[in-house]
Amino acid sequence: MYNYGWNDHEAPKEPHTTVPSIQAAGGQYSQEWWLGQLHDLQQRLAAVESWQHTADATAEQQTAKARRGGGSSQTDLTRLRDTVVRVSDGVTAMAHRVDHLEDRLRQAEVLLDRLRSAGVRDAIATGEAPSDMHRRHSQIKERYQRLVDQDLRNLARELCPADARQWDQMAGGLPAARARAVSETVQMLLAAQQGAPATAENVQSTLAHRGYATEGAEPRLYKVVDAANGILRDMAAVELPATLLFDADVTTLAEGEYQAYNRQDTGVPGFLVAPAYAVQGEAPENHLKAFVFLAPGEAP
Repeated sequence: MYNYGWNDHEAPKEPHTTVPSIQAAGGQYSQEWWLGQLHDLQQRLAAVESWQHTADATAEQQTAKARRGGGSSQTDLTRLRDTVVRVSDGVTAMAHRVDHLEDRLRQAEVLLDRLRSAGVRDAIATGEAPSDMHRRHSQIKERYQRLVDQDLRNLARELCPADARQWDQMAGGLPAARARAVSETVQMLLAAQQGAPATAENVQSTLAHRGYATEGAEPRLYKVVDAANGILRDMAAVELPATLLFDADVTTLAEGEYQAYNRQDTGVPGFLVAPAYAVQGEAPENHLKAFVFLAPGEAP
């Protein structure tokens, strides 16, 4: 009798995996569980396919050897062919199981997405949002604060140098001129929250046309443009909506509803430097307050 290099008991057996109902996807069985089941079946299928390939090669070798010898054991060849057929049937059955589990996984993903979306809608309607989304917005708020209060403030010093006397003719002098430069730059960077992102070249060209000293300011311009585009991109990526309130009327803002951009304690709101960052469903006191230039006058 020929030596085939394996015994019947060595042939991989078709696993008897019980696939739970899709109704359990929202509760007992997590998405990770489904992915684990699919990965396990795919590994089993790969192992059986590899074994079948080896068995096919062995069958061809034994058949060729029998022919060269002028005869063969018909019983052995029949046994070999039957084993290969049985394994082939097992591979087909396992492939069907993998396809079935992939369908169930897709259904589970759709169900989980619907549950998450429903949770977001409920959170917005009740004024309570998922904490992870709040944390993401909180991080973006910090970047927005740094952009306006540091990066753009530094840029404005270059756009409105102290030795340029034209700023003396503006109400509020140099501080107001620099705050205006920040306000106009914020409009170009962040007001158009739809469409193509801002570019440093377009912002520089517009600022130069308006009389600002842009020569040598390219490094800071590129920095603020990249930061602003990243803020808008990340705001849009959070499922809980947020808005920059450009349409706010600063004359109606009471003390405590804004932060003074020129860092003084007295005066009245003169103009908006940068808008408030408002998250839908969030209490107004938790919004990042608007940046306002205070004009000389009595405190409101």
